[in-house]
Amino acid sequence: MNATIESNQMLTFILGTETYGIQISKVRAILTYPPITAIPDASEWVKGVINLRGEVVPIIDLRIRFRTNLEPEYTDRTITIAVETEDDRMIGLVVDEVSDMVTVDLESFFQAPDMGSSISPEYIKGLFRQDDKMIVILDVERVLDITEMQQLTRHSPDDNDDVLKTTS
Repeated sequence: MNATIESNQMLTFILGTETYGIQISKVRAILTYPPITAIPDASEWVKGVINLRGEVVPIIDLRIRFRTNLEPEYTDRTITIAVETEDDRMIGLVVDEVSDMVTVDLESFFQAPDMGSSISPEYIKGLFRQDDKMIVILDVERVLDITEMQQLTRHSPDDNDDVLKTTS
């Protein structure tokens, strides 16, 4: 894998018992879990879509996608991180909690080995050491590929109200 880190500013968050990070330059908003318009026949980790500032944004529950919590609860403490990909796609990532914004010494960045963890190496940009632990940097470009995105954004939260239902 030849992933590069463009910025040393990371937003860290919790999935299960582990800490993960994404580049702060990708983050557009941090939201409490919003009302979601469900998409029929979507994968179980695709919770649906929201309208965020006029844009249809798919909501992906990373806890389910990466099998850190297969029966998560959705409360007013559930967090969604809206991120923007390099090709201007917006994706909402549901996490257990947001931890911190940290500045990473790029010298402490490591390429991700295939560790046999619940998160496939294709979704990992790399790792960095913070204090006594390693933090996994997710590659937001790969969390939801363009084909999956196109299937989801065919449905607008404002269209097809008879087919789609809002859940929370």
